Amino acid sequence: MLKRPILSLQKGLDILCCFMFDDYALSAHTISNRLNIPLSTTYRYLETLEEGGFLAKANETNNYMLGCMTFQLGNIVAIQLRLVNTALPHMKSLASLSGETVFLAIISGWRTLVLETVETRTRIKLTVDPGSTQPLYAGATSKILLAYQKESFVDSLFQKVVLTKYTENTPTDPMLIREELRTIREQGFAFSYQEVDLGACAIAAPIFDDRGNVMAGIVAAGPKERFSEETKPRLIQMVKDTAKRISHDLMYLPPP
Repeated sequence: MLKRPILSLQKGLDILCCFMFDDYALSAHTISNRLNIPLSTTYRYLETLEEGGFLAKANETNNYMLGCMTFQLGNIVAIQLRLVNTALPHMKSLASLSGETVFLAIISGWRTLVLETVETRTRIKLTVDPGSTQPLYAGATSKILLAYQKESFVDSLFQKVVLTKYTENTPTDPMLIREELRTIREQGFAFSYQEVDLGACAIAAPIFDDRGNVMAGIVAAGPKERFSEETKPRLIQMVKDTAKRISHDLMYLPPP
């Protein structure tokens, strides 16, 4: 069953969508007429959006323009698009060479968000959909991202998120998770064995931006039978090499 939208939020979004390249500055009257909202109500929406930085008043007139917050959000979207476009050719190569499903993930709130996926042509494979999320404390995908966050961020995660077990291998002890995060930073990759999904294994490595910050993780995941002690070293090296190539294309310069 479809949930009813929050009408006040919907109206606020409708107001933001009124602004176009040709209509970058609009009066309250224009917005009121376009959306068929009473003028007094329109002013209340506009004041709220202005306080939040989503709108700003033009200096010469009482017209409204998009504010700095929309610019910041636009930059975030542009960065994500650049990340996906840069990573995709390398992801396809890794999927072909490894025979495993490859995906790109970032932190979103207290979870990880899958931005892009390249599936292997192997008949038996792991399927991961773009837009899907995972808990931030379990699985190679999440641990590679969490390992490079500030201690204060990790502290907040453990304070605000209930560490739920998805399988018997899901880590839920904050002390043990912290120890593993230190190991991940030292070795430059994360490995997980059936921590979120039964029968699934994954190897992940960090992708750095031009400022040296980890902005995403590259992951190769598949059935546990293909992640044996004999095959793991090769897969680990392939994932790490792919992460380095993507980081290089994003203008990351490793410290000497």
